[in-house]
Amino acid sequence: MLETNSSMALYRRTNHKRVELLSSLALTQQKVIVIVDLLGIEPNAHTIVSRWVNEQKSKEGLPQEISILEECPEYPLMIVSRLERRYVPSQLFKYIAKCKRYNLTHLFVWITVAKLQHSFVLPYIEHMADTVITFEDREHIALLVKKSTGSITNRYYQFDPSQEQIAVVEVKRTSDARKTATTPVTLDTTPSTVNPASLGTFKIDLREEEVAARDALTLPFEFYKNTPDGGKILYHPDADDDLDEEDPDDDLLI
Repeated sequence: MLETNSSMALYRRTNHKRVELLSSLALTQQKVIVIVDLLGIEPNAHTIVSRWVNEQKSKEGLPQEISILEECPEYPLMIVSRLERRYVPSQLFKYIAKCKRYNLTHLFVWITVAKLQHSFVLPYIEHMADTVITFEDREHIALLVKKSTGSITNRYYQFDPSQEQIAVVEVKRTSDARKTATTPVTLDTTPSTVNPASLGTFKIDLREEEVAARDALTLPFEFYKNTPDGGKILYHPDADDDLDEEDPDDDLLI
């Protein structure tokens, strides 16, 4: 149990549930730690991550923010919105893959969703991550941890935003929180009322007098309606026709 004022207050507000530091839950054996920022607290990214490293590793002044995708220090910090100005997404993905092969302790990848230039970057990097920390609102954090055994834990926590240390208590995710975290795209299912004639570069509809003229027109194959023989086929041989009165298929016994 943490004996800080913030954790005790949080402890009392959440029915005496266990209070833990977020850093103790996130900075375990997992190497690639992705922070999904839905709040816009990116200006404090280095301060927040540095505090986590100091709390768990007793290393001050770390991590080291990466501006050039070359070496992989022990605690690199990638702020994606800044790196996207210099590199294409494939270069970011390759750098993360390279760091995973190196003997570093933790790679932190800070993703501010509102600043992403390419929407596919978020799910791709989340797929590469070992831990995903999502700041969903001013009081709640989602924590997804992928273990080496292949199992995945996905938990939801409450924290006190007024304190420097992020002490969390596990809570149940409400339906409102689910909607906030994964807001679906609303599609307009109203049938279209666009006139097809307005979509082309030439006129395809008819005026009333044109419709009347079309309906009054008799096509050549319809003349049989007005003849006494109806649809009977009449053949008038030419002078050069060689007509044989005998049945040419008489020997077939048909």
